Amino acid sequence: MAKKYYVLFGTIVAIGIALGIMYVEFWRDAGIELPEEITMETSTGENFVFADMEPKVRLLEFYYAKCPDVCPLTTQRMMHLKDQFTDEGIFGDKVEFISITIDPNEDTNEVIQQYMKQYGIQVNNGWTFLRGSVEDTEKVAKPFRFQFKDNGTDFLTHTSYAYLLDENNELVEKFPMGQAFDKERVYDRVMRLVE
Repeated sequence: MAKKYYVLFGTIVAIGIALGIMYVEFWRDAGIELPEEITMETSTGENFVFADMEPKVRLLEFYYAKCPDVCPLTTQRMMHLKDQFTDEGIFGDKVEFISITIDPNEDTNEVIQQYMKQYGIQVNNGWTFLRGSVEDTEKVAKPFRFQFKDNGTDFLTHTSYAYLLDENNELVEKFPMGQAFDKERVYDRVMRLVE
């Protein structure tokens, strides 16, 4: 009789753990979307209004130019993805990348343009680099639970995820940045959304 209770208890615990994992991985992120009331500035100084964006699949990256590790590696891998999507004929038309600096005080338009140049990224080619006030950047980052903090050193601490949004600007999936950013997985997921 006691063995049945152990099995029942073990089953209930396993179901609870599975539901907790599903909540963290899927349900908790349901309904997250870009806040439309925000206006930021492009690397060329033009206003960029989130509410005016056309329906496209978007890969959203938060970064800063002085980042020593995950940001530049993620940007580099996104550059490779851009080339793949360009070869498919969908980059700029159906798929777009957005990179938002989390260090707008240091990342001036000139610094951002230099960062773009370093990776061969052209202005107005389907990949938009944005900067805004720290307050507006926090408002954009908050729904995604992306956190960043200036600890008084040259480097910021920040969450390490990039975000895939559907045509309604709603979060579909998040991907680890840096070494764990899996280009093939991102490519497959984007292609499923645009087909």
